[in-house]
Amino acid sequence: MSEDNQQNHSPSTPTPAGNQNLIIGLVLGAAILLLLFLVFSNQNGNNPEAARMAELQLKLEEMKRNSSNGSQNLAQNLGNGANSYGVDPVKLADEISTEANTLAGLIGNFGSTIQQKDALLDTARDTEALLNRRIQDLQRQMNDLSSSAAESVKLRKELESLRALYDNAQRQIEELRKRPDAATLAEISRENEALRQRLLDLGDLDSENRELREENRRLQALLDRSTLFVESADALPAQAKRLFRELERLENYSPAELQNQYQRIQRTLNARPLRAVNFTTGSSQLTNEKISIMQNDLQSTHSGAFLLVVGYASKIGDTESNRQLSSKRATAVASQVNLDKRSSQE
Repeated sequence: MSEDNQQNHSPSTPTPAGNQNLIIGLVLGAAILLLLFLVFSNQNGNNPEAARMAELQLKLEEMKRNSSNGSQNLAQNLGNGANSYGVDPVKLADEISTEANTLAGLIGNFGSTIQQKDALLDTARDTEALLNRRIQDLQRQMNDLSSSAAESVKLRKELESLRALYDNAQRQIEELRKRPDAATLAEISRENEALRQRLLDLGDLDSENRELREENRRLQALLDRSTLFVESADALPAQAKRLFRELERLENYSPAELQNQYQRIQRTLNARPLRAVNFTTGSSQLTNEKISIMQNDLQSTHSGAFLLVVGYASKIGDTESNRQLSSKRATAVASQVNLDKRSSQE
């Protein structure tokens, strides 16, 4: 065969220039990933991996300098597997690839974290809008109840006036009974019966008035819950939190032992039990009698006192239902105490 058509087959070997271009390309790729990561980091504020990123940046810059300064030596010594600076190009490429993968993983993690935070922020905004609408509804109900309360006061005054008229009519009847004028006595009796009927009617209105007052207290407790009630003792001030933890330990003490424990708490924390408020089964409504007792108790407290209301749930029955009922009762008491306490107390 002629020399023009003859083909020589030999194993392909990497050229120095090709390996050098591969290493420089990996260095530039890692530098671009680092730049993208730094831009992403600056857009999202501080992050807990800042120290790690700084370290990787310094390392990449050093590699880039080594690659740039030793490019000529790298081309001459690739056959020996190391350049004049003692850098193995394959090992250097592996390190750059590893660091690039690490940077890519970190960028992915930060992207996932930002998405999770955005989702939580959207949920919080929806919850805030729902609560605002609920507060507006409760405020409208409070305004309606205020109008009903004013009408109730007017009816109570009328009731007291009618009672006075009724008592006066009774006295007149007693006086007229001593007289022989039966016709006058009958007329007064008819008037008395009419007054008595009106008194009974107003008595029904007084019952409705009591129901309105109870509903007013219930709605006020709902409004106060966001500022007075805490789900966890960790949200309490330090001194109140310490008192609550002490009370938690008293659950299994006998009544006689409890008295000793309360005395110990009073000595160590300067705190004393004020009143145990009991409720009827399944109810969280305060009676007028209990409110009056609580108002008298508050008169004996210090002007700068911190008042802690703790709800105790029954161990009998459904645990979650008992916990919810206990929280409603604690909020009802706290709302009433907040209404009757002195301005200097918390």
